[in-house]
Amino acid sequence: MEYEYGGWIINAIPDFSLGKFFAHARLTPSSPESNVDTEMHIERNLAWFDNEDEAIEVARQWAIEWIDARNDNLASTEADSSMWQDDMPAKAPAG
Repeated sequence: MEYEYGGWIINAIPDFSLGKFFAHARLTPSSPESNVDTEMHIERNLAWFDNEDEAIEVARQWAIEWIDARNDNLASTEADSSMWQDDMPAKAPAG
């Protein structure tokens, strides 16, 4: 099952082994032109479940939280950077 969220594609299809569904998420940027990293992020074995739907939901929720935390960090870094630049005094002309 794939979902698109926050500039990423979330693939939350669990692995099935030993009679259990192992939740994990594969994240790839949804657009090569986007500003997100081009690398894929994979989080494996978040938990195991008897039910496939539960494994998918846990992986999807984990991925959404990972994306939100990453986007919050990027937004705060950009805000801190712009605030710092705005607070800098203008340079006096050389003379």
